[in-house]
Amino acid sequence: MAMDILHSSGSRSNLWNRNFSFLVIANLLLHAAVYMLFPVFHHWMVRQWHCSDLYAGGVTAVFGISLFLPGLFNNYLVDTYKRQSVCIRSILLLALISLAYPYVEHFQTLWLLWMIQGAAFAVVLMATGSTLVIDVTPSQKRNQANVCFTWAGIFGMIAGLMGGYHAETLLTFPQLTYCSAFLSVGAILLISMVTVTFRAPLELPLLSFDRFILFRSLGPGLNMMAVPFVLGMILSTIYDSFFYLCIGGGFICFLFLKAATVTRADGRLLVTIGQLLTGAGLLVLYYSDAGIHLWGAGFLIGLGAAASISQFLFVMIQLPLHCERGTGYHTYQLLWELGILLGVMSGKWTAATPSGNPFIVALVVCLVGLIAYQLAVHRYYRKQMERRKI
Repeated sequence: MAMDILHSSGSRSNLWNRNFSFLVIANLLLHAAVYMLFPVFHHWMVRQWHCSDLYAGGVTAVFGISLFLPGLFNNYLVDTYKRQSVCIRSILLLALISLAYPYVEHFQTLWLLWMIQGAAFAVVLMATGSTLVIDVTPSQKRNQANVCFTWAGIFGMIAGLMGGYHAETLLTFPQLTYCSAFLSVGAILLISMVTVTFRAPLELPLLSFDRFILFRSLGPGLNMMAVPFVLGMILSTIYDSFFYLCIGGGFICFLFLKAATVTRADGRLLVTIGQLLTGAGLLVLYYSDAGIHLWGAGFLIGLGAAASISQFLFVMIQLPLHCERGTGYHTYQLLWELGILLGVMSGKWTAATPSGNPFIVALVVCLVGLIAYQLAVHRYYRKQMERRKI
């Protein structure tokens, strides 16, 4: 008995305890399940519903707007009902809607299901990264937990995109929706095994910005959107699954370099290097998007995006006060997903214009993001942190 108590106490003091590990793996599976649908859903609309490439891209981007629909109800949901149940039921809804797509007969129904799926995904993001992860993590490890949880989602995104593009040539659309649902069920099983301390229901207002948007971190968050926006434009243009493997390789390389560095790199330098590497990858794509040039560009973009997002995430985790952690992290999650999907829509729109080139537009966004960080956002972050010390 004494050994059990010691083991339990020790696991709670470590970051990688059983509960947190299950949540991280569930997050990876969930992002893979959702992001594999994006290319599959888009191409299915073009083939099955005879949509233009631009219109299908616009419908896909509606998912990003739908993420904001349940936001004002977030705090009420997780503090009135069991957080774990809210999360599991939202993921189950995601899976069931994926299975329903092949049987849809009206395009209006397709729109409605896609919007509901986006709203359900938003609730899952809030219930996991902004709530359950914080609940199962020791207070002194929560910054690190947010970082690890974020990277799990990014790698899940890359895996989902790779799987979606590659599996399209091997499986039918209904089979692909079953794959997405299967990954979601895996996430449900893992989350159901997480042990969460019971919290008595609170008397809360129905509508609140808590666990939705933290206005203090909105400026850095909008600046951060330059990174996923560029990735979204690339997603709308490049259909090579190995390219996304190269992006994943760039992310992994950055993490190894970061782990090997004794001291943390200066924030301004990190964003500068990241955006310049991303810009270099975009220039390579502009001149040649085939063969070794395509793969090299993917690695540069992955390495650069990882460096930039590392600093932006650090800023957005540091800005919230202790009681605002969940709201601050959810702000990051929403803006990341929105940036990806706005990038997809912009990429399709740019490609549809006679003289438009998505890689040049992405390069401009990349440079604007760099300038905004250097001139305004870094100063804003430093002032907020100095003010907290007073």
